[in-house]
Amino acid sequence: MIRSFGVTLVAVSGRVAVPVLLLTYYTLNGFSLPGGREKMVEEVLNVNIWVGLIVNFIIVEYLNQK
Repeated sequence: MIRSFGVTLVAVSGRVAVPVLLLTYYTLNGFSLPGGREKMVEEVLNVNIWVGLIVNFIIVEYLNQK
């Protein structure tokens, strides 16, 4: 039950992670956008669902082990 709840919230946590990922991308590229804004947004949107999925799985498994 907890795992299905965690998978359900992947989209929500992915949306929450977008500002953090944008700031991280901008910082790691030396405060410049080598591929332009569109490239930055494309790469962040490709990563955000995976970040949400992994973070949710870690939290869910931690709660299941408790």
